[in-house]
Amino acid sequence: MPDTNSRRAVVVAAALLVGPLLAAPVAHADEAFWGGRYKITFHTDQKSGTSVAASQQETAYTAGYVFETDCSSGTCVATATDGPTPKDNVPKAMRFDWTGSVWTRTNNWNWDCLLPDGTITFDPAKSVTTYTPQSDGSLKGTFDTTIADGACAGTVVIPLTAVPAPL
Repeated sequence: MPDTNSRRAVVVAAALLVGPLLAAPVAHADEAFWGGRYKITFHTDQKSGTSVAASQQETAYTAGYVFETDCSSGTCVATATDGPTPKDNVPKAMRFDWTGSVWTRTNNWNWDCLLPDGTITFDPAKSVTTYTPQSDGSLKGTFDTTIADGACAGTVVIPLTAVPAPL
C-alpha cells in the first residue's frame, strides 16, 4: 500500500492537471441558446451616425429582460418574455433570429425626433439590432437605425451590451 506522501502527491498532481479544465469556460453545443434574465444597456451616450439625433446628448440606460429560445421549427428564435413596455411608436414583440453567429432583429418604426424648439416629430425608420454572444455569457451588439426622412434623416448607431442578471 502506498504511503500517505505518495497518495498526497498523486492527488496534488491530479488536481493540477484537472483543475484548470474545470475552471475553463465551456462552449455549449447549442450556441444559439439565449435564455434567462439579462440586463441590457443601451449606450446612447456613445451613439454615432449621420443623423442630427446622433449628436444629441443622452445618458446610457439599462433595462431588465427575460429571454427564452425556441429552436423547434429548425430556426432558433429568442423572444423577450418579460421586460419594460415599449413606447407606442415601437413594435411590442421583441424577437431575435439566430443567423449562425449573431442574434438579429429588423423592425420598421417611427423615430421620435427631438427638434431644436423642443417639439417631437415621428420620422420613419428601420432598425437592425444585432447581438454577438461572448465567451463570458454576455452579448455585445448594436442598434443600427436608418431614419428615412424628416428632420432626423440619416443614421444612428447605438452600442449595446447584455449581461446575465440574477432572477
